[in-house]
Amino acid sequence: MPTISTISTAQQSLDMRLVIARNNAEQAKLAQEAASGVKQDVYADNPGAATKTLQIRTRMSATESYKTSNELLAGKLENMYDSLSQITETAREFQDMSLAGGLTSQNRDEYRQQAEITLQGIVSMLNTTYGGEFLFSGLATDTAPVEIDGTGNAVNYLGDTTGNLAMKIDDTTQMNYGIRADDAAFQNVFDALEIVLTTNLDALDDAGFEAMRDTVTTLMNDGLTQLTSLGARLGNNQSVLEQKIDDQYSRLSIYNAAISDIETAEPEETALRLNQVMNQLEVSYQITARISGMTLLDYL
Repeated sequence: MPTISTISTAQQSLDMRLVIARNNAEQAKLAQEAASGVKQDVYADNPGAATKTLQIRTRMSATESYKTSNELLAGKLENMYDSLSQITETAREFQDMSLAGGLTSQNRDEYRQQAEITLQGIVSMLNTTYGGEFLFSGLATDTAPVEIDGTGNAVNYLGDTTGNLAMKIDDTTQMNYGIRADDAAFQNVFDALEIVLTTNLDALDDAGFEAMRDTVTTLMNDGLTQLTSLGARLGNNQSVLEQKIDDQYSRLSIYNAAISDIETAEPEETALRLNQVMNQLEVSYQITARISGMTLLDYL
């Protein structure tokens, strides 16, 4: 006698196959979560948490961008501070020589030579670059800020005069960090050195030399005081920036932890869900096998 399968049995078998397909997909997803430790579909499982994750990632991206640019700025400020410290030390050494009580007519040539060496050294340090950019040229970072003129006695400023370097270090903080080589601090030092270099020192009597030296030391003293002030301002910017970078590292850690809480698959929970799905699959396979073997004649 032929076997006749009912339509309802075929439909039930098809429904069970769909259930098995869904369970197989869920099993594969959970197996992947167990292996990777990361939820495979946060958006489908928890839309509210997924929206929060997107918001956190947006803030995280902005913070990461600020941190990266701030670390580059920190390197630039350190280079500027080193150059400024060397300039200050060079100017102070000349000032010490200018104030020396033993400076007489016998060593005026040495005094002039030291002025020339000091001028050249400071010009070289002001023309320092970092990352291919000049540090003391204002906004014209592609232009060397200073050069010694044709006489060899004075300095010309070649940089920008319209503004100074500044950068946003977070959403609400703008740091004005630039120092230009036309600042009065450098100009006072250059003016003092120019006096020594353009004066016929041998033609001066002792009184004339002392008067000239008083003028030079006054200008140098003004310049050194102003250089110290510039160094303090630059050091303060470094401290603020260092604290800001530390804060941004801390904030990124918080963001990462928040995202991990949302996206990380808990091993115990994943194992439990995987076991449940596997049990459901086992039951579904058993039911499907029974339905496939059933016919109307078995009950007639």
